[in-house]
Amino acid sequence: MLRHFLNPPNWFTSASLFCGMYAVILATGLNGAKDFHQAGVMILFAAVFDAMDGAVARVTKTASKFGIQLDSLCDAVSFGFAPAVLLYAWGLSSLGALGLAGAFFFALCGVFRLARFNTKADGTKSAYTEGVTITMAGATVAATVMAHVANGATSVRQPFAVLALAVVLGLLMVSGVPYRSHKSLRRGPLALVGMLNVGALLAISARVNFSTAFISVLGAYVASGPVEALIRRARRSPKIDLGAEAVEPARENPGA
Repeated sequence: MLRHFLNPPNWFTSASLFCGMYAVILATGLNGAKDFHQAGVMILFAAVFDAMDGAVARVTKTASKFGIQLDSLCDAVSFGFAPAVLLYAWGLSSLGALGLAGAFFFALCGVFRLARFNTKADGTKSAYTEGVTITMAGATVAATVMAHVANGATSVRQPFAVLALAVVLGLLMVSGVPYRSHKSLRRGPLALVGMLNVGALLAISARVNFSTAFISVLGAYVASGPVEALIRRARRSPKIDLGAEAVEPARENPGA
């Protein structure tokens, strides 16, 4: 176990877990007043650390089966449980049992998505992921809450809209909708689209605020899977062979 504790990629995975845990504390107000915006920030930081652990594993050539399992367990907390708690505390608590069920549904779909990923992945690389990754779903929840708070809203007036968000993201995680990985977005015309998105993010950040810009980009990515699937179906294009999503070196993240 000491060898695993000293393995550099596991430091970043552990940092992601800490951010998810702290997000729960902030969302529930266990250390004082509830701070939904900061809770969202911590989930986004967890996503950054989650992306870095795979990069560190590649650079240091220290990828391991232990690290793969640790990554999935931490993802379940940071991008499944923490966003679910944030959803409930921020906008679903007023719905009572129905709101609790919605938050649980999001977390449950996230865990099921990870279980499917772990059982099907065989190390091969794919330009697509099957369903939206739990990291992207959790980050979308965080960015939505941050944008809501940053725009001056003090309470959620439409809790059923929050419930719909939880259900839709949950269904997309366990769906078979193909989502492009970052590897496919770096090639050809899609690379230009990616650069335009980054430019739009910076422009909106300068004129409005970072939270609004971030949810715009994440929302566009979440919608891109179903939209592209419908376009391919309308054109009667060949069905995408997802194969097995890559476990290493990318692990379970938006670029997996």
